[in-house]
Amino acid sequence: MNKDEHKNVKFVTDVFSEQEANVIAFGVQCPQSLREASQLVEPFDIDEQRNLLQHARIYDAGDVKLEEVEQKTRQIVSAGKLPLILASEHTATLHAMKAIPENAKLIVFDGHADLKDEYEGSKQSHACWLRRWCELAKENCKNVAVIGVRSCDEDELEFMKSNRIFYFTAEKIKVGLVDVKQRLRDFIGDSAVYVSVDMDVFDPSIAPAVKYSVPGGLTYEKFLSLIDVLKGKKVLGMDCVEIRPLGENGITEFLAVKIIFKLFSLIFS
Repeated sequence: MNKDEHKNVKFVTDVFSEQEANVIAFGVQCPQSLREASQLVEPFDIDEQRNLLQHARIYDAGDVKLEEVEQKTRQIVSAGKLPLILASEHTATLHAMKAIPENAKLIVFDGHADLKDEYEGSKQSHACWLRRWCELAKENCKNVAVIGVRSCDEDELEFMKSNRIFYFTAEKIKVGLVDVKQRLRDFIGDSAVYVSVDMDVFDPSIAPAVKYSVPGGLTYEKFLSLIDVLKGKKVLGMDCVEIRPLGENGITEFLAVKIIFKLFSLIFS
């Protein structure tokens, strides 16, 4: 595949038009390796004996700038379609959420709390995006859940507690998965949901190509068990973020594609 062909690779397929699609994917500085991996992951699940993309009609709209994410997301949601955002940084989620109804629940799978007031001299850092969202959401900050967190400072923990942010550490999930799932179901209730997956929620042994890896992350199996709570729920949008390619080592990209397929199989079940 030559350089131009690499640039033209779509996420999963180019079979469906934008009008035919029920999923509109777009990138924000999206690693091309993620789109390339999507062409190679088999959507047929041998254990479930079904195609995970059977009801997902995907159209890749290409890349947009960060400041265009809100408008693009609003356009897709208004058309009754599901936005799938593939971004290099988690700040894309902040902009996407501005286009999501304010009463929706935000479920963030992340190894970090991302609730710092400032990081490396910036209040708009990837480490601050969720704090900025909470400031915008105000009372609706209680509609946020952070799942798999294992890296935060004292100020972030206090912020989570004082703002009633629902959170579970990776360790809590490992030792109390059944309880976590039930409490997550109760948290969602009948609400619509936006799902954000930072790939550093996974253990570095299975997802090394991330910007800030933290030991002790989730396994693929634990993640699949957790997202089972989304079956039958109305998912308004989703994103997959924070991949930093490691040359020919594409295991993180392959994992990302597989979990997106699994999420689609639940959303469109």
